[in-house]
Formats: sequence, C-alpha cells, structure tokens
Amino acid sequence: MKAYNKMLDISKELRNIQRTIYLLAWDERTYMPEGGVKGRSEMRGTMSQIHHRRLTSDKTKKVIEDLSSKIDSLDDIQAASLREMKREFERKYLVPDELINRIAKAASEGQAVWEKAREKSDFDMFLPNLKNNVELRKEYTEYIDYENEPYDALLDIYDPGSTTKWVEKVFKPMKKKLSRIVDKIEKSDIVPGKGVFDGNHFSTSRQHSLCRELAEDIGFDFESGRIDEAVHPFTIGMDYDVRITNRYDETNLSSLYSLMHEAGHGMYEQGIDTELYGTPIGRYISMGFHESQSRLWENFVGRSLPFVEYMYPSLQKEFPDLRCYDAKDFYNAINRVKPSYIRVEADEVTYNLHIALRFDIELGLFRDEIEPEECEVVWQNKMEDYLGISPDDPALGVLQDIHWAGTDFGYFPSYALGNLYAAQLYDTIEDEISSLEDLISEGEFSPLLDWLQDNIYRHGRRYLAPKMLKKLTSEDLSDEYLIDHIKDKYSKIYGISL
Repeated sequence: MKAYNKMLDISKELRNIQRTIYLLAWDERTYMPEGGVKGRSEMRGTMSQIHHRRLTSDKTKKVIEDLSSKIDSLDDIQAASLREMKREFERKYLVPDELINRIAKAASEGQAVWEKAREKSDFDMFLPNLKNNVELRKEYTEYIDYENEPYDALLDIYDPGSTTKWVEKVFKPMKKKLSRIVDKIEKSDIVPGKGVFDGNHFSTSRQHSLCRELAEDIGFDFESGRIDEAVHPFTIGMDYDVRITNRYDETNLSSLYSLMHEAGHGMYEQGIDTELYGTPIGRYISMGFHESQSRLWENFVGRSLPFVEYMYPSLQKEFPDLRCYDAKDFYNAINRVKPSYIRVEADEVTYNLHIALRFDIELGLFRDEIEPEECEVVWQNKMEDYLGISPDDPALGVLQDIHWAGTDFGYFPSYALGNLYAAQLYDTIEDEISSLEDLISEGEFSPLLDWLQDNIYRHGRRYLAPKMLKKLTSEDLSDEYLIDHIKDKYSKIYGISL
C-alpha cells in the first residue's frame, strides 16, 4: 500500500536519527572526555530538534491522515504501526522544536554536572540544573493533551496510557503491604548469610570477566552488543547494536545483579523481530515492561536458589573468600532484607518503597507542592517515613540517581510497575515451562529466553502493556503476585510467617 510505505519511509528516517542520538548519549556517559560536554549538548540538541521537526512536519501529518482514511484495509501490524505513529505525532505536534533542543541540551549538561556533584556529594552544585530541568519539563507539559494533571504527560512518555491517578491506585495498597512485611522482618533476630561479604575483597578485574561470562550464559548476544562501565548502569538499544553498562565495587558482588538487570534489558532489545526495525512498533512495549524483563532476570532468576547453585562454584573459584560459605549462605546474603540508602542495591522487599519515595517527590514538584531547593530535605524525611533511615550524605540520597539530571521525570514509576509485571509474568511462565527451577540450576536458560522471545520480545509494540499482560496472564495488573512471591520466599529465609 502506497500510503503505508510512505509512513514506513518516514518512520525509518526518524529511527535512524534516534539511533544517532542514542549513540551520542552512550558515548557521553562512557568514553567522552570531560571537556566535550558543551559540544555534545549542542549536537544532541540539534539532532533532537531535527527529529522533532521531521516527526511533526506537514508531510508526516498528511501521511497519517491519508492512512487513517484507509484504516479498514490495514492488517493488525499495519494498524498497530499507524496507531503508534499517530500517537507520537499527536503527543508532540504542538511542542516547539526549540524547546526540544533546550531539553536535549539540558540533559547533556545536567548529567555532566550531576556526575561531579555526586562525586563531591554536593547538592547545591546540582541544584541550578535541577531547577532548570523541572521548569523545562513543566513547559513541555503545557503543550501536551494530558488527561488530568501535568505529571500525566510525563508518565505517558515512558508508559503509554499511564496516568497519575492509576499509578496512585496501584501504589497505595502495595506500599501498605510492603511496609507491613518490612516491619515484621525488621523485628526478626535472624541475619541471613551473616559474614559472607563482611570485610571480604572481590577483585574488579575478576568481576569484569565473570559478568561477561554470565551475560553470555543467560543469552546476551555479544555479536550485536557490548558491555562497558558507567557511573550509573544503563542500556541503550539501537536495533542491531545494543549497549549495556555496569559498575563494580570491590567490597561486594552487586555487579553480578546489575549485570543481570542490564542484560535483561539488552536481551529484550535484541529479541525484537528484525522485520519490525524502523517501523513505529519496532521497539519495546513500555518502560514498565522493559523493567519487567530486567527485574525478572535480576530477581526471579538471579536471586533464586537454583541460580545461585548454578553460579556459586564459579564464584568460589574466582573469590577464595567465599570458600568457607556454601551456596545457601550466599543465597541468604544476597536476599537479606535491610533498609538501605541506594535504590539499585535495594532488596526485593524494600525496592518499591524507594520508588514510592521518588514518585512522591516528583508529584510534589509538578503539583507545585515542593520546590527543587527542598528536595534534599524532603528526600531525607520520606526515606525516614518509608524505610526508617535518613541519609546525611546527598550522594546516598537525592544525588544517587541520574534520572532528574537527564530530565527523565516520570520514569521512576516504571521500575515499580516492572516488578509487578515481572511477578505476574513469572507466575505464568512457571506454569508453562515444566521443571523451570531444575533447568536454571543446570544453567539451561534457553527455554526461559525462548518463551520471553516468542511471547514478548519479538512482537515489539504491537500490543500495549495492559493488553499484552492480559493476553499472557489472563488478568489485569495486580500486586498479588509480587506480594505472594515475597511472602513465600522471605518467610522461608527468615523462618517467620509473613
């Protein structure tokens, strides 16, 4: 169909521009010299502006209108592609391209300042960038047709169709249930895996090689991907080229789990059907679904006892300090529940409370109830409320995440949604793959990866998150599966009834 092919031509051009922007962003956060910030921010600003102009051009508008008039003659793939192209066009049509330029430049500059501020634990150093980024995103929402309030426009960037009202409805009961579980565990005298990491040393060079081996074992394809280091681990998918990053600490082995997390993202990107590349649906369903894959591999696989039994002999070989502990000790240690400052190192039970804290602050910022200057103190107070601890070091608090530096307000809820999606999906997967735990303990990950590939990855954005979840699990999103998983797992670890 001529009209459809015209839309695909525009879509492929837009994707190539976007992939160029992604590559600039990857280089910026890995290898770019410090002095390159100004030039890079200008490059990203210009490229983002070009992308926006092409997306919102009169030519694109006409192609969408022509194809919409032929909607009855489109097949499912074509209709889904039109839906996504139309959605992107309508969401950004009224946004001035010079604002897109300013936001992109602010993201580059903000991330550079954030890295220095985090290193020095100096919130005041980052504050001007935070204030500017909040104002830019407020200005952005003025041009978006959101449902109820400005924050809806930001949520919709990452999880299409999500609203503040819906997220609050999902989060409210979840927070109460998790807080009760944390309170019960906190009263326990048991310290799972005591001593495993205390005072031990884990060579970062050995962690590097182990993480690469682990990524290969679970299915990350290094012929179309690579792994590098970054201050804050991230993944960027550029169709045939997927970049994941990691960070390492000689006092623990958290790198193994950040690797599992990023490889989960990476395998999702690598699993999209190549026939969809360049089309409007040749990408992930939503960031919530993307996070469901990273959290599924990190927690439901990586922190399971069968996986530890598979991995532990290699760890003992590489790290002699672990030889006086068995696999069960290590399993208990990596699943110890303890309120902590750093989100990316949080246990499964407290993790979503970290997200609730950030969600509360973002809502406050965009409802004009919190000023950027107050974020450090509000963060401390919220952490006391949710986790019973309060950081006096900004690097352990308000400065720990890169998202606000990159103007990514509205992203954080995706992490909590990802945990909920992952639990619900994994319950279905366990029913459909027989002896899954035995396979994992033997290092056989292909049955799981094949299921995810066939049922989720290859479809790109053919289905939106609510429909995909219902299609696979026969239910709407529920916190029941995550709460049940946590109760079952941690009741056994702590020997108490949850």
